[in-house]
Amino acid sequence: MREKHSMIGVALRLLRNPLSAGCLAAVAVGAMAAQSAPESSDVTVFFDAHIYTADHERPYADALAIAGDKITAVGDLQSVLRAAGASAKRIDLHGKFLMPGMIDAHSHPIDGGLTLIQARYPDTTDSIPDLVRFVSEQLQQGSSRLGNTLVIYDLDLGFWPHAAEIDAALSSGSFAKQPIVLFGSDGHTAWANEAARSHAGITQKYLRGLKPAERHYYGFDASYKPTGFVVDAGKSRLDQSLPPPAADTMLAAGREAVHYMNSLGITGWLDAAVSGVVGGSVPASVKDPGFLPVYRELGKRGELTAHVTAYPVIQPDLGFQQIDVVQALQAQYGDIPDFRIPGLKVFADGVVEIPSQTAALTRPYLNSGQSTAVLFTPSKFDALVTEADRRGLMVHVHAIGDLAVKDTLDAFEAARQANPSGALPFTLTHAQFVDPEDVPRFAQLRVVAALQLLWAVADPSTNEQVKPFIDPAIYRSMYPARSLLDSGAVIAGASDWPVSTANPFAAIYQAETRSGPQGVLDAGQRMPREAMLYAYTHNSAIVLNQLHDIGSLAPGKLADLVLVDRDVLTVPAEELKDSTVVWTMFRGKIVYGQAP
Repeated sequence: MREKHSMIGVALRLLRNPLSAGCLAAVAVGAMAAQSAPESSDVTVFFDAHIYTADHERPYADALAIAGDKITAVGDLQSVLRAAGASAKRIDLHGKFLMPGMIDAHSHPIDGGLTLIQARYPDTTDSIPDLVRFVSEQLQQGSSRLGNTLVIYDLDLGFWPHAAEIDAALSSGSFAKQPIVLFGSDGHTAWANEAARSHAGITQKYLRGLKPAERHYYGFDASYKPTGFVVDAGKSRLDQSLPPPAADTMLAAGREAVHYMNSLGITGWLDAAVSGVVGGSVPASVKDPGFLPVYRELGKRGELTAHVTAYPVIQPDLGFQQIDVVQALQAQYGDIPDFRIPGLKVFADGVVEIPSQTAALTRPYLNSGQSTAVLFTPSKFDALVTEADRRGLMVHVHAIGDLAVKDTLDAFEAARQANPSGALPFTLTHAQFVDPEDVPRFAQLRVVAALQLLWAVADPSTNEQVKPFIDPAIYRSMYPARSLLDSGAVIAGASDWPVSTANPFAAIYQAETRSGPQGVLDAGQRMPREAMLYAYTHNSAIVLNQLHDIGSLAPGKLADLVLVDRDVLTVPAEELKDSTVVWTMFRGKIVYGQAP
C-alpha cells in the first residue's frame, strides 16, 4: 500500500464524503477472496499498479485478480497471489492507475453518436461569416443530411441572440431553397432557415395564432415573423418535421457512441431520453420506441459493451397511463443483454440561458420580468411519482431552475411519505440552481444529485448568457456541488453528452477547480477529487441501481476495469484533465485499447 494513499488520506476522505461515515476500517491488508475459487489457470492477476477500488472500506489495493467476467480477489499482492493460485497469469501494469469502469449517470449516447457521424460546428467564436462558410462547405460535401435537409450539430449558444442575423444570411440567395437546421449544443435549442421552418409549419401566421406562453418557444420579431430560433416545444415541432435517420445510420451512430464511451473508460450509462422528446412535449409511446431498436440491434450483435439503463420521457399531466407505457416498453425490450428500462424520465423545466429562459426560477427573469412555470401540475406530478415508486419504477428528473428543483423534491417527499418502505433511489439531474433551504432535502429524501460539473465554469456561458438576466440571489447558488456534498447528498457524475464531452477526467478537473477564462465560479463550491471519483463509480452505480454488480472493485463484482496512464488521485489538476485511458475492460474482456 503506497504511503501517499495512507490512513491519513482515508480520514480526509471520510471528512469529505459523508457516504463513507463509519468506514474508517481499513485500507486492505489482505485479499478479499470470492467464495468459490476458480481454477488458477483461468485467473489473471494485475499488480504493480495504483489501484483505486471505490470500496469505502478498502479504497486502495496493490493487486487484483479476475476470472472470466468476475473479480475474484482484491488486496495486497501476496494475499491476492495466494488466492489466485500458483498457475494464475500475472500482468505487470508498470505503476499505472487501475480503477473501476466509470459510469455516466445522465447522457444521450445515441444522439451523441449521430453528432460523431454527421457535421459538428467546431468553432465557439460565434462568427456568423465563419458559420456561413462552414454551412457552404457542408452543402458541397452533402453527407450531413436528413432527407434533403442539411443538419449541423453543436452550435454554441452564443449564436442564438443573433438568430435574425443568421436568418438573413442563410435564408436568402443560394440558401433560399435549401432547408438548413442548426442544432444547439444544449440539446434544447435549434435554428431553422425559412425553407426548413416553413416545412415545419413555423410561420408568421402560426405564431400569431399561439397563446403568449406557447410563443415563448420561438424566436420572432415585432410582426411575429420567425427568426428561426426554437427551444424545447418549438424544437420538438421542428424535429417532427424532419425525416428520421435511416436504420443503418442509427446503428452506425450507436456503434460510434459505444466506442466513444468505452474509449473514455465508461462501461455504464443512463440514457436519459431513450424515447419521447426533450422537454416531454411528445411523451414516450409503444408505437414510437425511439432509440430502443438501436440498443436491441447492438445487443443482438454483441456490440453493447456497457451496462445501460434507459429512461423513456413521460408527461406527468397525462396520468398513470404514462406509467403503463413505460412498463409496456420494459416488457417489449426486456431481452437485451446488459440493458434495462428501470424507470421513467420527467422534465421539470427547460434551460436558463438567454434567449431560451425556459428554466423555472423562484424569481422572474430580470430582462423580461416574466416567470417560467414548471412543465407539470405539481399535484399530478406528486401522484405520478408516488405511483411509479409503488410499482417499483425509479424516477429521473431534469431540473435546472431552483423552482423546478423545489417542486421535484416536493414530489419525491410525497412519494417517500406515501411509500415509507420504498428503497429505490430517486435522481434529480442538473440542479444548476438550488435554493439553500432545499440543499439538505437531497440527503433527507435519499435523492441522488446527478451533476454535470463540467459546466461549473467562469466563461460566457455563465457570466454573459445567465448572470445578467437572473436574480443575483439565485445566481449565487449556481452548481452548489460542495454544499450538497457537505449536507450528506449522494453526488453522481454525469455529462449530458453530447451537450458536452463525456470525458470524466475533464469533468473531475472542472469540479475541483471551477476555473475558466473569466476567473473562478464560486471557489467555495469546489469538489474534492476523490469525491468525484466516487461520483463516477460507486455513486453512479447507485443511480443505475446496480451497485451489487458494478461501481467498485470487490470479489464477486463484474470485471469492469479501466487502466489510466497516470495516478489521477495525486497528479496536479492541470495534468488530471489530460489523463488518457490505456485500456477499458468490460466483463473481463478488453473493449478499448490493447490487451495487456
